[in-house]
Amino acid sequence: MVPPAASDGAPVLVAEWDVFLSYSRTDADKARSLARMLRDQGLRVFLDDMGVDDFASITASISEALARSKVLLALYSAEYPRRRACQWELTYAYLAGQREGDPRSRVLVINPELSAEHVHPVELRDAKHWIWPAAPDALRPLAEQVAAHVAGIDSPLGAAGHLAGGREAPSVPWLPAPVRTGSARFTDRLAEQWRIHTALVRHRAPLVAQPGSGSGRTAQLRGMPGIGKSVLAQEYALRFGSAYPGGVFWFDLHPAQGSFPTTAMDVYAEQVDVVCHALDVDRTGDASLVRLLSRLAIHLGERGAPCLWVVDGVPDGLSQEELQLLRGPHLLASTLLTTRSSRYGSFAEAVDVPPLSDADGYRLVTSHRTPGSEVEKATALALVHDVGGHPHALDLLSDLADTADFTGLRNRLHAAGTDILVSPGPPPTGSRPSGLSRAPLAATLLTQPLCGNGPVDDVLRLFALASPAPLSQTVLENAVASVDPYDPWEAGPAVSDAVATLLGSGALLPDPAAPRSWTVHALLARAVRRHDEDTARQEDLRQVLLHTLAAPLTRMSHDSVPPRPVPVPFPPLDLPRSGPSPVERAAAFDLQVELVTRVGVQPLGPEEGSLREALTSLHSLFATTREVLHRVAAESPPPLVLPRIAFVLANQHLRPFLATWHSALRLHEETCPPGRSSIDHERLWPRAAGMRTQLAELKDPLSSTAEELAALCGIDLLHLAGPGDT
Repeated sequence: MVPPAASDGAPVLVAEWDVFLSYSRTDADKARSLARMLRDQGLRVFLDDMGVDDFASITASISEALARSKVLLALYSAEYPRRRACQWELTYAYLAGQREGDPRSRVLVINPELSAEHVHPVELRDAKHWIWPAAPDALRPLAEQVAAHVAGIDSPLGAAGHLAGGREAPSVPWLPAPVRTGSARFTDRLAEQWRIHTALVRHRAPLVAQPGSGSGRTAQLRGMPGIGKSVLAQEYALRFGSAYPGGVFWFDLHPAQGSFPTTAMDVYAEQVDVVCHALDVDRTGDASLVRLLSRLAIHLGERGAPCLWVVDGVPDGLSQEELQLLRGPHLLASTLLTTRSSRYGSFAEAVDVPPLSDADGYRLVTSHRTPGSEVEKATALALVHDVGGHPHALDLLSDLADTADFTGLRNRLHAAGTDILVSPGPPPTGSRPSGLSRAPLAATLLTQPLCGNGPVDDVLRLFALASPAPLSQTVLENAVASVDPYDPWEAGPAVSDAVATLLGSGALLPDPAAPRSWTVHALLARAVRRHDEDTARQEDLRQVLLHTLAAPLTRMSHDSVPPRPVPVPFPPLDLPRSGPSPVERAAAFDLQVELVTRVGVQPLGPEEGSLREALTSLHSLFATTREVLHRVAAESPPPLVLPRIAFVLANQHLRPFLATWHSALRLHEETCPPGRSSIDHERLWPRAAGMRTQLAELKDPLSSTAEELAALCGIDLLHLAGPGDT
């Protein structure tokens, strides 16, 4: 039979099937029972009795049957969204309905589960769907309702230009790079794919709009290195390609990773030029990026077809003007960015890419080798936890499991020496392509080796040492202020800048339970601990962090005159039975000498002395405390008492005062006019009285600290000195 033709000679699709029954193979019995009831209603039902397994291509016959069906009826069980073939079929029908204005007109859902949380997209979950009846006879009314719905539809779903689950070349063009193929072991990410689609087409389909969400056309995939952002973007472009008949434009900025942001824009400009050349867009005259995008916008407008504009690997640090240039140049273009940075939230609706769930991680790590016992199953799941559900790491481990049992593999993962995630070697012979980068994982996570004592490296080390526990801004500031080369007033800005940089690189994960607290992924923490080139610095920070976490911490107020924190009382010193070591006793005496001679213990009258000199004196005490702490920790065996005293002195008493008043006084000093003495200018400072008040309030806590030091060393200098001695 020859199909009828349209006026332009193209064949016109005829509906050969009323219902395309889509189901998971685990629900085959239910599907057959449902098909019988539907056929009893006179409906033509397509049912694929063979089923399609994961990672398999959609056959041409199934694609043809779907295109020639009026509706898709999804038997949406909990297993249904885990089957790639099922999701491809659902997406095909959903997009066909979306082009007609209501995606739910072409997709009918029967849910055999008690909950609907597994149903994606949320528009289908919220729509009225049928519940699988408990009694077989109750299927008849359901089949009658399906027949009534189909009766109102005349045309088939149509050729959506969406082939075989992305395994064959899609009908839409890809420029400038060759068509991406996704990953043969891509797992789930179903919710994220539908969130991407909703964000990009919200302007086309008002029914999917959500309160407080973006206006459509632009979305960003965010996540740490190796979490699967690029592969997810590829899978979305392949599965939803029919929504973008104007083509997929894929720009890869990964070659510029680790370079200056301007390098990324140069790479982008080169690829835009390639697209213009391929589309025969005028490139003569001014060939700047702005001009090329303007000419390309005219070309896209003349074509009049929606397209997908993907910019993969957007680096941190781009300006708003540069970000705008990454947006698709015409309103017909929906823009999808992938980035590690979490600082572009205002530019595009964000879809965060989380680690894989236990179930999906287990499927990936066992994709080459099936565990042979319950012990091996438990060990395989433990591997998923060890790497925090990281897809790249699990992909590497699945290759290694091809030649090793999971117990031995886990031992190798945690063994000292060669890191099996750094030198994976070539993929096993005959293995399927994964679509994931084969670059050394540590290099992916640590874009630059940790080799110095800069704030970013130090803060990252602290997070890695604390992992999986989160660290707050206050803890970080107290720890950083306790090590060289940071001054107390530098700790706050240094930590803030370092946190911002790490957020921009995708290294930090906000702690949902506490504001201004973060943690790092287990795999990043492992990479830092194993591949830090400055192990001595890491050990210094480890000791500092332990003492900081053991000491009570206080938060500073942001008021103009911050209140002094109330000292937390300590129990009496618990000295070792043998008494403190000679090194610790000598250090306690030295620190007591410094303490009792400082202005914090010796009173300063209302109009006496210089506030700047008082700050300098206390800062010297802070530096001495830090030096004594390092000396004792290095030379004296545990148990130690002095570190607890020193940490409270430095971080609870001295650092908040110094950090607050150093910067405040410095700002006032900078306004001193020529010819006025520094003392006279200081006395004109409106906040001088407030600083003197808090300086006087330091006397009691510093005196208590001196008494603790006296008990430790056996010599009480505070009470030997007269009230006027210095």
